[in-house]
Amino acid sequence: MIRNLSAIIYLLIASFNLNADERLTFHHQKDTLSGVYFPPLNQDSAKAVILFVHGDGPLAYDAEGYYEFVWQPLRQLGYAIFSWDKAGVGSSSGNWLNQSMLDRQSEVNTAIQFIQSKYGYTKETTGLLGFSQAGWVLPAIAAQSNDIGFMIGIGFATNWKQQGRYYSKVKHTLANKTSTEIESELANYEQDFSFLKTQPSYDKYVESNEYVKGDDKQAMSYERYQFVLKNMNADASKEYSKASVPSLFMWGEDDLNVDAKYEFGYLEGIDNKWLTLKLIPNASHGMLDSSMFNTQAFGLTQWLKMMWYEEDSFATSFLPELVQWLEVDRLEVDKQNVNHKAKH
Repeated sequence: MIRNLSAIIYLLIASFNLNADERLTFHHQKDTLSGVYFPPLNQDSAKAVILFVHGDGPLAYDAEGYYEFVWQPLRQLGYAIFSWDKAGVGSSSGNWLNQSMLDRQSEVNTAIQFIQSKYGYTKETTGLLGFSQAGWVLPAIAAQSNDIGFMIGIGFATNWKQQGRYYSKVKHTLANKTSTEIESELANYEQDFSFLKTQPSYDKYVESNEYVKGDDKQAMSYERYQFVLKNMNADASKEYSKASVPSLFMWGEDDLNVDAKYEFGYLEGIDNKWLTLKLIPNASHGMLDSSMFNTQAFGLTQWLKMMWYEEDSFATSFLPELVQWLEVDRLEVDKQNVNHKAKH
């Protein structure tokens, strides 16, 4: 009896450990980056591992709890997850504001190799899922890397300058500015951008007051300023035609940060059968229900509301569309393109 009880306890512990989250560290350049590996739920082996890649800002591995509502259904379907604290956030060393988009691409590639080496994932069973600013990171990897089998992008913009202009226009529209005032603010934006393209020193930037005219009174911090100078010319337009793995791009129809309809139309004009495009109704920049969450900045009130509604915070069709692509459409796209290659 005691022997049987011991065996049962052992099996329960072993079963628990199979689904236990694992805190990991890996090294990129001079930084030690801390992340968490989440195995699939209720099964021994994963269909694939999906690495989550952050958008802008000082984000920890779980994006303050937002990612967990995406992870849960994916893990239930048999997918493992790996996500890490940005440099200088949580338990990671360094400073994410020191990074260019090329640095971010290199970091993701390092994370891919680390996870594949540790758990034995192959190209076919490794995918990326990125948000917002990751639009200047993931498309290049999909175009150049031989280490991933699929990619998902949420709220991506093609061009940094265009995205900033759209954001500025929406911000002033929401502030009930007149059309004349909005045009003036957009002219200021163009002038500010041209000024920054000359790569002025931080002191000149502050003294000139070029970037803090109009309603934007607050100057950027030194670190943020350097980050903007490094990345303001980011443009991923040439990468999408080169992607050669199944790639899903999703935008919320009511996105206030990125011009979703423009981005959807732009990619629709690219002749690349690896791409799948989805414009999600009633969705915000982060795929949240726009009737409850549609603001440009995500503050404490929105976070508390999201914690209350959990998965119900998302636009109705977001998770079903994501799952449908992962489980069915992705495999069909892969099969069709592989067959096409074989015939030619």
